[in-house]
Amino acid sequence: MVGTFGQKPTNSHVVWTNRSGKGQGKKRFDFEYLELWAAHFGIDYETRTRVDHERGDEPREQHLVVFEWATAQRETVEMGDTTWELGGNETPRTFVELDETGMARMKSWKHEAVLDVRELWIDGPKLRIKTANHGKKSLDTRKLLAKNRPSRATGDAPSDA
Repeated sequence: MVGTFGQKPTNSHVVWTNRSGKGQGKKRFDFEYLELWAAHFGIDYETRTRVDHERGDEPREQHLVVFEWATAQRETVEMGDTTWELGGNETPRTFVELDETGMARMKSWKHEAVLDVRELWIDGPKLRIKTANHGKKSLDTRKLLAKNRPSRATGDAPSDA
């Protein structure tokens, strides 16, 4: 029986819980599958440990899938004959970040949300999600790429992504 003792409900699941407990059981993870999925689509994937105060007060391992990066503007500071350039580092612009407790931060072009993920599985370029408080969600990750972002300059309607 799939899901009885913590087995993955499907091969495409990244996060899942005990189904007999209506998703309230212990969360299980397959972050390696998330990393393989990102590599398959040529999307950046990294892990890091940090504190995200919207999700908790202690450091947690974060699994970050970055669809687009933003570069902070560089600032030049001169003092006498010495010049320094400050800033210019890249930061994630559109991403999905999932921590080791199943809390996720998702940032699109217009919106950002923190969700308590009970179940997350991959369906091609889409992430299918069941949350604790917001029910089922589907995220078409192609909308998070700049090349697929509608632009007012081209006459396309703005995206809700």
